[in-house]
Amino acid sequence: MFEINKTKCELICLKTGSKAKILNLFDKDNIQFAKISVDIKFENTSIQILRSLHVDDIQKHFNFS
Repeated sequence: MFEINKTKCELICLKTGSKAKILNLFDKDNIQFAKISVDIKFENTSIQILRSLHVDDIQKHFNFS
């Protein structure tokens, strides 16, 4: 498990290139999760997706900016 620096919470989605950020960290059944907000933009439309990920999986889906 890697350590997340709370001041370094800006992320970029590896699949879409969209900006994302970690909203908060929480534990469930002794496993640490992160709630992430992803902002996706299509032409005139902006969509916000909230996603919860296991902390170890963040590096598989997002890059720290």
